[in-house]
Amino acid sequence: MNRLTYLMPSSLLWVLCVIFSQATTQGASREDWKIQPLLFEALTEPPCSYVSTEHRKGFVENTDKVVAWLRGAHNGGAIPLRHFLAGPRIINDTYGLFFYDPEGGYVAAYKKDYGYSFYGWRKGVMLVKSKDGTVWSALSGRALEGPQEGKTLQRIPSMTTTWGHWLMLHPESTAYNLFKGDKYPVVELPDADAWSQQHSQKTQIIANDLVMGVESEDGQMAFPLDLTRERACYNDTLNKLPVTASDPITEETSAAWIRQVGDKILTFRADDIAPETAPFMDNETNSRWTLAGRAVDGPLRGTELEWIPSIQCRAEAWMAEYPASTSFQPQTKP
Repeated sequence: MNRLTYLMPSSLLWVLCVIFSQATTQGASREDWKIQPLLFEALTEPPCSYVSTEHRKGFVENTDKVVAWLRGAHNGGAIPLRHFLAGPRIINDTYGLFFYDPEGGYVAAYKKDYGYSFYGWRKGVMLVKSKDGTVWSALSGRALEGPQEGKTLQRIPSMTTTWGHWLMLHPESTAYNLFKGDKYPVVELPDADAWSQQHSQKTQIIANDLVMGVESEDGQMAFPLDLTRERACYNDTLNKLPVTASDPITEETSAAWIRQVGDKILTFRADDIAPETAPFMDNETNSRWTLAGRAVDGPLRGTELEWIPSIQCRAEAWMAEYPASTSFQPQTKP
């Protein structure tokens, strides 16, 4: 025992030992972390407008990728990635909390909150930090470290699609105000950072490893998205919960829904001759459904399916976050 230890009160020695132990453990757990907190600056509460209003300004192209929230006032809304998310990567807003991770191929949407900032990556998956110092996975919304460790952010119904497709479905929905086109810097997609070449390389083109990751209270399932098909629909059951997932290639869009209305479990199919606004039908009633989970024709017209927590992302990002996830096995033909 050296002189410093001998003179140190036992209580203080114990505290220092605990701190050293925590630091050592934390350091070991962070071997696959890349911390770069000042790389992007989050955006908070951009002023609102409407999709049709902003479309008339001509700043957003029909092919622009957007994240759309699917429920709420005005039938939800859409955020063009180039104009609002590619630069800041994070939006703190009353409509939701949005995280954009081009390397992981996803936009995550959670219940509204404020004070989140970019923090780095873990296993190639984006990390964010809340104002209380908690570090969260942007993909799963799980708190990995800090005062809220173990908690999970609540997803809101959302999907990624194109501006043109969302405009066709819901021109009355909410959008952010682009003013005269010079208030927010436009960042072209993809906005790949230089941290990892293996992720940057995949960001340069549309990778053929996209999945629709679906969550329930008891597990997860990955639906591989077939980019060679214009319209596809998949029916399965996740922990006794009937689930359907879809992926029309023309819009690079997929969505997942609980395929049950009341006591009736529905089986969906892609309809090749159906209009783009409603590309799917259910076998039980022959009602037509939009990608936003709304029946617009047939006996169930006006019905809205219940959204199941889900996100479109790259397969490697999903498996890094959910290594125990199962994969979709066809039970019925699309």
